[in-house]
Amino acid sequence: MRAPVAVVLALCVACTDPEDPEQTATESTMGVTSSTRTASTESSGPRTSTGAAETMQDASSTGGEQTTDTTTDDSDSTGRTDCAPAPDANPAWLGGYLDEIVGRLAGATELSPGVTLAERSTPMNRAATADWLETEFAALDLDVERHAYAAQGTNIVGRLPATESGGRTLIVGAHFDSVPGSPGANDNATGVAFVLALARYLGSIECRTHDVVFVGFDQEEVGLVGSEAYAAFLVDQGEDVIAVHTIDQMGWDQDGDRAIELERADAGLYEIYEAANASLAAPVTLHATGTGFTDHVSFRAYGFAAIGITEEFVNGDTTPHYHLSSDSYDTVNFEFLASSTVLANTAFAMLIDAG
Repeated sequence: MRAPVAVVLALCVACTDPEDPEQTATESTMGVTSSTRTASTESSGPRTSTGAAETMQDASSTGGEQTTDTTTDDSDSTGRTDCAPAPDANPAWLGGYLDEIVGRLAGATELSPGVTLAERSTPMNRAATADWLETEFAALDLDVERHAYAAQGTNIVGRLPATESGGRTLIVGAHFDSVPGSPGANDNATGVAFVLALARYLGSIECRTHDVVFVGFDQEEVGLVGSEAYAAFLVDQGEDVIAVHTIDQMGWDQDGDRAIELERADAGLYEIYEAANASLAAPVTLHATGTGFTDHVSFRAYGFAAIGITEEFVNGDTTPHYHLSSDSYDTVNFEFLASSTVLANTAFAMLIDAG
């Protein structure tokens, strides 16, 4: 993940922060921005609800269910038939699936038949992980592509297409590499498990307005290399991206408060999770922070709105096994990982609702 630090439905326009030295330096290094997006100033402080969040809360209260005048037609004004409400955001399979994915990636079980990895830092082990992730995406019926940006660097991309035409694209990603000598259970097998579980859940939603692209980023641990390459690729392809959501370290909750941090949320993105959280029977605790140093940073340099999602990195309840050989499967708090994933399932069910 990152070095330690001191301390939509409003379909978001791109945000950069000219006052953020880290971001400014990154942008000047990259030397590339998207000319189709405009910049606005972001704040790392707590955010208040907006009209976007209120719209999402309205969708939540109806469960995404649409009404139709059956006396005249069996479709609504968009021409589509009525859609079933989104399934339960905490499906029965969730806990076991998260456990399985983290176990495979962290070497507690075989990654694939005959392959068990003690770490995911070497070119050989990262390639094996990429191959496995490609298979997992395909098993979830995603449209899979390999984004080979270098001889020994490959992002794995799985697209869940919209069921309705005319939508845009949401990006969700997590890095799959680890540092040398570390199983990387929390950093970042938990993030990969989160992304896969979200993909599995969203695939069960009947009607979807937007494409959702799920990405396993390579080489985050050596300078956000994979995510930077993918951000540049999105610009080259002219992908119409609403926003990018990245997950890094989501498996530690020693005080049991189920709190997560939303990192440098660009305009409207904090409110997405705030509205989703308000609809949960057992809400989690949300903190807004200004943290960088992980994959969401790469995308702002290219003009995309972004947000990072993590455990309490700034607020002090973060893994003591960071970048150590002890970052193992048996240190992960799977209940915490599940509660955070349920929040994301709820938020994205609102975002892709075809109503």
